[in-house]
Amino acid sequence: MSDNSLRYAAFWLVWNPGGRSPYFKHDTEAGAITEAERLARTNPGETFVVVEAVTARRVDSMLRLDFRADSDVPF
Repeated sequence: MSDNSLRYAAFWLVWNPGGRSPYFKHDTEAGAITEAERLARTNPGETFVVVEAVTARRVDSMLRLDFRADSDVPF
């Protein structure tokens, strides 16, 4: 891909299907597993899933036009 902003290092999330959305990116699978085990111990009966990010997509096609006299529009 030519867009460097979409180049991420591998990361893992810990997801609880019955809870909040994950927000912390773990740099290693082992770290995510350790966190899932910690969360499972502190929340008996709840499931924590380790999820690996494998791909990302983005459409970036916004076109911005300014029509004010002080804009850079050449007319």
